Amino acid sequence: MSIKQFMCVLALSLPLSAQAALAIQNWQTPQGARVYFVESRELPMLDISVDFPGGSARDPAAKHGLAQLTHGLLDQGAGGLSDTQIAHRLADVGAEMGGAFDRDRAGVTLRTLSSPAEKNAALTLLAQVLQQPEFPLAVVKREKQRLISSIREAEADPGSIADKAFYRSLYGTHPYAHDPSGDPAAIEKLTRSDLQAFYRSHYSAPNAVIALMGDISRAEAEAIAVRLAAGLPKAARVVRLPQPTGAPVSSARIAHPSTQSHVLVGALGMGRNDPDFFPLFVGNYVLGGGGFDSRLMKEVRDKRGYAYSAYSYFLPMQEAGPFQLGLQTKLEQTDDALKV
Repeated sequence: MSIKQFMCVLALSLPLSAQAALAIQNWQTPQGARVYFVESRELPMLDISVDFPGGSARDPAAKHGLAQLTHGLLDQGAGGLSDTQIAHRLADVGAEMGGAFDRDRAGVTLRTLSSPAEKNAALTLLAQVLQQPEFPLAVVKREKQRLISSIREAEADPGSIADKAFYRSLYGTHPYAHDPSGDPAAIEKLTRSDLQAFYRSHYSAPNAVIALMGDISRAEAEAIAVRLAAGLPKAARVVRLPQPTGAPVSSARIAHPSTQSHVLVGALGMGRNDPDFFPLFVGNYVLGGGGFDSRLMKEVRDKRGYAYSAYSYFLPMQEAGPFQLGLQTKLEQTDDALKV
């Protein structure tokens, strides 16, 4: 029986009452941005996220780190405002701006009060960050060094070392293989022009996905979406990433001066649109995603004491993400833990 078949069987006994769906409205702006909206009047708040296909998988071959750096600099100077001014103006209206970055996507989020004055001020700042990033030379230099320093620091962490090796082995030459933070030598060579070009080609209206949830009407949501999309670059939607083919079965042992070994085992899993997403998610909860109640914890920790924690998870991505099992154990127990 395959993993998918096994986990589908586990999911059959679940009640269907948990499948109640939100009333999600969706449309497209005249500029080509895709919009998703949920009206929620319980609190006087509005949450917005704007995502682009600007994750690390879009890094050019010789410029690993370009996507990460571009995303990190969006709010570090935009629309004639410095990073400090942007932060102060957000604080003045009680708004919070954040972001998300991974192999697939780069996004900016905003949480604001829904009262007109505060909402309008926060939306103005969000539009400036999305539409008018300046990539100031001094800030580019500073952020390059900060990113390089964080990568160097991670190079001494055994968990980070194992994770990077896992992705390289699993994805081979696929764009998912390299570290999202990038390569220090490549980052050192990146220029302001590189950042501007990446922004123009990936942060365009046709590439944008705008999600809104909160205390506004459909008409207000439509107006906000147009306001955010109108000033974005107009580059065409990027092509879809190739499908990962998976690597041959392999193993690697990396020497490190640590008292514990970090063990990762896995294979290609599922993409976000996999028809078996929910059965696999539930099945994995039983296997290794359910904490102390999972089979892995009972076998590895409770029965044998090999590790404090053992886990498994799916990481769905646009294309097939990894299915990974992991634990940390004493060096001398590594082989025994792997047998379990």
